[in-house]
Amino acid sequence: MYQLQQLASSTPDLQCRTYYLNLGLTIKDVKPWSIYLTQRFPNACRIGMASQRHLSNGCVKSSGVTLILSYFERSHLLHHTAPYDANQAEQSGEQLFAPFLAQNEPDQPNAYIVLVDSKEALQDEFFHISKENDLTISGGRAGIFDQDNSWVLYQDTLYQNQAVAVGIVGQYLSQQRDAFVDNIAIGRRMLVTASEGNIIRQLDHLPAQQIYQRYLSNGERISLSLANRFALTTVHNNVEINAVPLSWEKDGAIMMSEALPEGAYVKFLYFHPAQSLHSIVPKVQHLNEQRPDSIFVFNCISRTDFIGERPSSKLSLLNQVSPLHGTYCFGEFFSTQFGTRVMQHALTYLALSESSNHPKGEIEPIQLPDESDSLAPMFNLISNAFQDLEQEHASLASPTSNASNNDWLRDLQTGLLNRFSLLGRLNNRQDTAHLAVIRIRNFRLINQQYSYNTADNLLAQLAHYLKRRLSTNAVGIEFTCYRLSANEIAVSIHSQIAPSKVFRLFRHLAEDIESQEFSTIKKAEHLLTLSLSVGLASAFDLKGNPLCEQTHLLIKASEARRFAQIHNQPIYWNGNLPERTTTEENLDWILKIRKALENNDIVAYFQPYYDSQTGEEIGAEALLRARIDGEIVSPALFLDLIKQTQLYAKITLAMLAKCERILSTYPKVHVALNLSVLDFKHYATLKALRQFFKRNQVNGRLTLEITESESIQDYEWISPIIDEFRAAGALLAVDDFGAGYSNLEKLIALNPDILKLDGCIIKTIDKDEKLQKLVEHINNLAHSLGIKTQAEFVHNETVMQKLVALKIDYLQGFHLSEPLSEADWLAQHDNIQDH
Repeated sequence: MYQLQQLASSTPDLQCRTYYLNLGLTIKDVKPWSIYLTQRFPNACRIGMASQRHLSNGCVKSSGVTLILSYFERSHLLHHTAPYDANQAEQSGEQLFAPFLAQNEPDQPNAYIVLVDSKEALQDEFFHISKENDLTISGGRAGIFDQDNSWVLYQDTLYQNQAVAVGIVGQYLSQQRDAFVDNIAIGRRMLVTASEGNIIRQLDHLPAQQIYQRYLSNGERISLSLANRFALTTVHNNVEINAVPLSWEKDGAIMMSEALPEGAYVKFLYFHPAQSLHSIVPKVQHLNEQRPDSIFVFNCISRTDFIGERPSSKLSLLNQVSPLHGTYCFGEFFSTQFGTRVMQHALTYLALSESSNHPKGEIEPIQLPDESDSLAPMFNLISNAFQDLEQEHASLASPTSNASNNDWLRDLQTGLLNRFSLLGRLNNRQDTAHLAVIRIRNFRLINQQYSYNTADNLLAQLAHYLKRRLSTNAVGIEFTCYRLSANEIAVSIHSQIAPSKVFRLFRHLAEDIESQEFSTIKKAEHLLTLSLSVGLASAFDLKGNPLCEQTHLLIKASEARRFAQIHNQPIYWNGNLPERTTTEENLDWILKIRKALENNDIVAYFQPYYDSQTGEEIGAEALLRARIDGEIVSPALFLDLIKQTQLYAKITLAMLAKCERILSTYPKVHVALNLSVLDFKHYATLKALRQFFKRNQVNGRLTLEITESESIQDYEWISPIIDEFRAAGALLAVDDFGAGYSNLEKLIALNPDILKLDGCIIKTIDKDEKLQKLVEHINNLAHSLGIKTQAEFVHNETVMQKLVALKIDYLQGFHLSEPLSEADWLAQHDNIQDH
């Protein structure tokens, strides 16, 4: 069976793509067709290729000729051909795409259709150039079993061992693609011990037919039609090969659709059309809503997804969108952000439209074919069981471990491998290129409102969603999922992929997950959404230089995740983390701060805040500084390090002492002091605070500022202590509201006196109308609860006027006053008192 695909143009302004498909024609027989098309469409781009079957107007044809003409109104075509050399696949690809990439950026194609004739399985290296240039490629390898008669057409010439590419360029061109895969790798690995060309003779030193009979029918002879559903899959020289049985040989060997080399390890690949049928309905429905002008399908020759000429399963679904035209290939091309893959046992499509902004009208819902099949879940079960066994084996803490019970490597609640398993893999197998740590930020709230079982179930749902998304061939990466803690999942990536592409993958995953609805255990109608923070760590940087030892990936990924949450970002990468100081530098900082404490060089700077309506100063926030070698140093350089030592408590006590002295000396001054949860958990600090309030009647002149994220996490424990200090006259301010996950329920229960709006939602309020609305709503909510509001990061006049108009109570920022030394700030109050 043969297929010829062509692109044509009848006029310079009206581009016409022509698909010509035929069966049983030799190269000699096809020649008259190429001559005719050249005469009929002399200005067209005419391409095509040989194939066993083709799709014509929604029907599957095994004979005849099909011609498809496609007209572009606002797009134009670029095209080129180049020889294909299997021994120099990467160089062949570069030669094919070089003329396209040499074009100016406006003339770079939006999408490519590529056709290749090759007597061997096409190598992914052919598309290596697509990884560096993000090319969107569809197409396939010419496929007939009589490979000596396989060919591709370019203009009026028929080629063998040649590649043809057509690039579609258009400002208004929109394209959608997807790949549907119906295969599952099942069972253990088997060694090819004897093969010759496409004939496989022995597997594990047994006749190949005997292996098929042993595993598929307990030793009974099986039909070829049944065996055709079970290909053998392997990866050889970085090429995925899926070989389908074509005929039984008399000596017990099997003729396969692809050559499997001796020494290769293979697995059974089960092909079942109904396996993923229900899961693709939303994708096809979305495609239907876009109303594409045309859909071109590239289907695997091994897929028997038709009865007679009538398509079944996925072809039937796609036909509801638009009558299909396309071909059956010996390898389908599909692009993702990680480059272009040569796929097998897959259906890929390219949907094009130049009228995406036109009214779509009523959309008919896609009707799911009534195909009930109990085998699909069963094979999914078997496949997942073998995958779990392989991942567990790869994650053993010691490569020579002979432990008979490895339950300690698995989390019993979710079925995922656990932290010990991950650490074992990181320490013993040098195969992890990237590690992502994903945390559910609202996990505590879910625990409290729905129970621990519900929260655990949601984590399992999240793990299932991640595994399903990452295991699709549209992504094509090797990965393993782990449960790290109550609300954290880790995903290790074992493929050598650029960090920027892995970063985009997990950023999109996080966005998609936060838009998903997850159900509770007891009531399906209770749907919850998850809020995530993601940290990604890579072993190598963007230039391929070592960035992190594999054994440190978990530490770096967790550090990146914390950084993402602190800075209110969905994901952060270890390559962008601030440079960490060395051990020697850390010790040096500890010595410097200890010396500063001894010499009374821990100092306070004060940044005033003002009434937004009167401009009157209300008070000032005490800000930590240190005098090091005669210079005033910001706490950003040392505070995170010092929090890990006993010096942090001494710093808090020093700042408290400075505030006490000022409050007692200046009876009308108001001061705000920053405290963390660490201060309330430290016995000496807590004792000092209680003694402070016994000695001083602050009467609302001292405000304790507590970071919102910290206070909510420890609300039940910290709330009584806060109530004790408020009863003694202190005010409570929740700091950094809006910087992280803001739990309004706990905020209301905490009932602070002041809500400080973080700079991240204030600094661009003069340019972002959405932030204006957000601040307005927060302000109205706070006022309705009797809570005053204070805005940080007031850095220009426009921002200040916006906040004044919104009637935020207090304003603070460099536009009003930068932090002042204690002497300068108190001097202002002395002048006021003198007057």
